[in-house]
Amino acid sequence: MDDTLTIVIISDSTGETANVYLKSVTSQFPYLNQRVVRRPDIKTTEEVDEIFADIPDYSIIVKTITSLELSDYISKLAYEKNIEVIDILEYGIRAVEKVTGQKPVREIGLTHNLSQNYFSMIEAIEFAIQYDDGKDPRGFTKSDIVLLGVSRTSKTPTTMILATKGFKVSNLPLVPESRLPQEIFEVDPDRLIGLIIDPDKLSDIREDRSKELGLMGESVYYNDTRIKTELEYAKEVYRDLDAKVIDVTNNTIEQTATEIVEYYKSKFGEISN
Repeated sequence: MDDTLTIVIISDSTGETANVYLKSVTSQFPYLNQRVVRRPDIKTTEEVDEIFADIPDYSIIVKTITSLELSDYISKLAYEKNIEVIDILEYGIRAVEKVTGQKPVREIGLTHNLSQNYFSMIEAIEFAIQYDDGKDPRGFTKSDIVLLGVSRTSKTPTTMILATKGFKVSNLPLVPESRLPQEIFEVDPDRLIGLIIDPDKLSDIREDRSKELGLMGESVYYNDTRIKTELEYAKEVYRDLDAKVIDVTNNTIEQTATEIVEYYKSKFGEISN
């Protein structure tokens, strides 16, 4: 007899949940000879019949089927062929149902929606990295949100937090001696967020940062006059662009991100991934 175990994944979605679970299980059997057959998007008993017509006796079925009727049908055929079934979705559903008393909606595709949200987050993070610090101005017009601010106003950390929420965010550092890129004037003003901060707080932050970098002595970077000049310039830019201004002086990065999300929702509603 062929000693290769056939493992058939039957799913009404992509089958990725079962696939990940299966890898965790089979990793505990390093000498196992196995052949994995993945059958996604199974919705009818006719499709199940076709699968069973090709399943060898030396097999295991791993299923994630939302429909109770179709799931039971698979279990019935497996029982008749003496094939073991691992039903990870049904086991979890029944456990939660037993503990909470709530009934499952049994709606196909919910796991897929979660996966889509995950991939949207990854895409947003990649976007944030690509268009961080104004290094490619073409990103401004592609962004859900554009953050503007002088150095050390937490533009990049805030950008990354927003990215984990699925927002495509770019940011632009403001320096009085640098000309604003033309692309920033093409962005919907409602998507522009200007970050402002108390000058004394900014001076302390910049001085601490300089010490971390080993830069000793006086520096124009945290000079009071220079900081006031930069902040006044930033305020002028915000007025010219009609940007929403958020004071980050007493905010954590998470609080700033939350404030931005609420503002975004007030203008555009929920983000569509």
